Amino acid sequence: MLEYASMLWDPFVVIDSCHLERVQRRFLSSAAYMLKIVHPPHDYTPVLRALSLTSLADRRVKANLVFLKKLIDGSLNAPSLLVQVNFKVPHRATRSRVPFTVPLHCTNYGKNKPIDRMMRLANEDPSFLSLP
Repeated sequence: MLEYASMLWDPFVVIDSCHLERVQRRFLSSAAYMLKIVHPPHDYTPVLRALSLTSLADRRVKANLVFLKKLIDGSLNAPSLLVQVNFKVPHRATRSRVPFTVPLHCTNYGKNKPIDRMMRLANEDPSFLSLP
């Protein structure tokens, strides 16, 4: 339930993200106790590895990138969203390999609009173009 439609509501304020991570840490603490997984106090990385899990923040980033990839390759039929994706088409040869032009915003609210956030994350992730 913590990941449902996370492309739309992905928190950009650190405190909100920490609240979500706290839910996962409580689960990991209980799982470590029940499964007798040894870990240092307040470090749940060994528990994550033992259970083959990733953090909720990493999973939200991955969900954003997969959604954008499906939108672009036509797996999702959403022309109104596809129109909002700004592909970078350089006028001359440059060293920049970013696939999208992300508009500048004056506020954090504007900067974290779902499509703009997805384009920014894709520009920051060099493996975006090779996602399945």
